[in-house]
Amino acid sequence: MRKSKLVLVGLGRIASSLEKDPYRNKPCTHSGVIFGDWGKKNFEFLGGFDPHPDKREKFLQQWKLPQNFAHPDWESYHSRSVPDIAVIASPSENHYRNAVEWIERGTKNLLIEKPVCETYLQAKDLEKLSRKKGVRIWVNHERRYHPKYAWAKEVIDSEKFGPVRTIRASVLTSALAPGRAFQGRTGPLFHDGTHAVDLIYWFLGKPDRIRSSLTRRKGIPIEDRALAFLEYKSGPVVFLEAGGARKYFQFEIDIMTEEARILLSNDGMRLFHSKPSKKYKGFNSLTEVSFPEKSFLGPNPFMNLYKEIRNVLTGKSERITGDIGENRNIMELLHRIKTGAEIRTVSEI
Repeated sequence: MRKSKLVLVGLGRIASSLEKDPYRNKPCTHSGVIFGDWGKKNFEFLGGFDPHPDKREKFLQQWKLPQNFAHPDWESYHSRSVPDIAVIASPSENHYRNAVEWIERGTKNLLIEKPVCETYLQAKDLEKLSRKKGVRIWVNHERRYHPKYAWAKEVIDSEKFGPVRTIRASVLTSALAPGRAFQGRTGPLFHDGTHAVDLIYWFLGKPDRIRSSLTRRKGIPIEDRALAFLEYKSGPVVFLEAGGARKYFQFEIDIMTEEARILLSNDGMRLFHSKPSKKYKGFNSLTEVSFPEKSFLGPNPFMNLYKEIRNVLTGKSERITGDIGENRNIMELLHRIKTGAEIRTVSEI
């Protein structure tokens, strides 16, 4: 079977360099999949694009590629061969422009890093253009491709442990040791909080009511902390915090159903069931049980994402886990949280 032709737009962290992190489950980048054994059998790498010479050089060195596999822009790409798929892994503020460029060049499939665009209006425009041109778009909210998050989605949909009552979602970062979220224009709500908002939308859909607040330092346009309270007419409520001025990074989704608690975290996954209490007679308490290991997905989210893409490109499937329509809705939710927020300005954090 013919390999799918691929280009990589943006040659930084999530595209390549994070693969050097000794602690992460591999592959953990787009290049880690593309240049792995399975990737080389299924994809033909046409080239990478990045305006920064240092990133291009580091990328070529890391993957032992000749100079003609990295370009500053389309104009220097002498092949001009239209790829089957363009992977957009550039900074968030460039996603929309890069996506439109490759669509206009005739590419019919895109994989875009989260968030799909910098703004809700851009996401709406991109959805409209993609439908007009017949372009399929995947967005890499990688936890959708994690087997244990997928299991939680099945449990919530089936109400195996009763309906969801409360979700506490937190993506905690630090402006004191700033990452990418504090270097661009997006801020931690859109850059990091999008992971949590994506899962909230995936699990529960659109909320019926939103109350939110943003904390900013004087003279700085992006928030240090975003808080939101989401309510659903069907019953669930969600507490969301993004940023938070912590001296650590922490991602956690704490799901409380009628009969159980599901804790999904970077520190591991835990499951608790309601059982007769050993401390209080006549009461039930949450008792920890083993987290299910079986899943229809493989263990690595990046591999699961690319296998889904390959199945669609080869006509074996039509499944897209989180298409441009869903991501437009996610961007709308982020937009509502941000634009409807009460703003609190402080001198320092």
